[in-house]
Amino acid sequence: MTEVPPLLSLRLSVDYRNNLGVLRDVSLEIKPGEILGLVGQSGSGKSTLSLAILRLLHLKGGTARGNLLFKGEDLSAKSESQMRSLRGREISIVLQSPLTSLNPALRIGSQLGEAWRAHATGTREECAAAVSAAFTSVSLPNDIEFLRRRSSQLSVGQAQRVIIAMAILHRPGLLIADEATSALDTITQSEILGLFARLNRELGMGVLYISHDLLSVATLCHRIAILNSGEIVECGPPSQIFGAPQHAYTQKLVAALPRLPDFSTQTSSASMRGVEPVLTRS
Repeated sequence: MTEVPPLLSLRLSVDYRNNLGVLRDVSLEIKPGEILGLVGQSGSGKSTLSLAILRLLHLKGGTARGNLLFKGEDLSAKSESQMRSLRGREISIVLQSPLTSLNPALRIGSQLGEAWRAHATGTREECAAAVSAAFTSVSLPNDIEFLRRRSSQLSVGQAQRVIIAMAILHRPGLLIADEATSALDTITQSEILGLFARLNRELGMGVLYISHDLLSVATLCHRIAILNSGEIVECGPPSQIFGAPQHAYTQKLVAALPRLPDFSTQTSSASMRGVEPVLTRS
């Protein structure tokens, strides 16, 4: 059987003017329909990698060198005009803070309409149908009342769903989720993770899920890459990362995961007195 070529394949190093070696020979592949988790602490270079993929490093004063292939095409050889055509249509991104990602002066329906017309031509009815389908995909109402709201009238969870709807309007091949659940409460985070998993299955999108949270990555991703100080130190399925981590940094991350309380060690009298059970760590 012929092996399916990767959706995204890269080997990159990135420097900033006053910070050299932010990424050092980072090598990653994402297969079509795969969810790859990228985990690392703050400052490890995770968001830098997403900017490099989108060819937006120049906005932060950064430069990249190496190979960057998407669907077999060399993105580094494309002009800015060609990249603008790709961004939002073939490669989309969902950022950390949904409320600041939306324009507070525009109604939600208008923002989705602008995002659709950026990469498509058609009638108002076709635009409305595309927006409606995207909202249905993310379990949001698409009635007139909701479409006329502004971002200040949305909960954080609703705003994140709007951003995701905008990102999938054109059914991109690759969705980058850059700390997309870190601003959410636990229940909403779980709902958004489930949404990413469902969209991955239904639309066949590849997803690069960037996070510092190993537990959320474990519930979502097919493979996990560990980024430490600008280098990929380990990459494998969750069973390897959590069950048999190879690199010392990965072992340290896994060991730092919180453990459930061991209620079996607590006496009933202590519970009756309202004493907090002691968290155990292995």
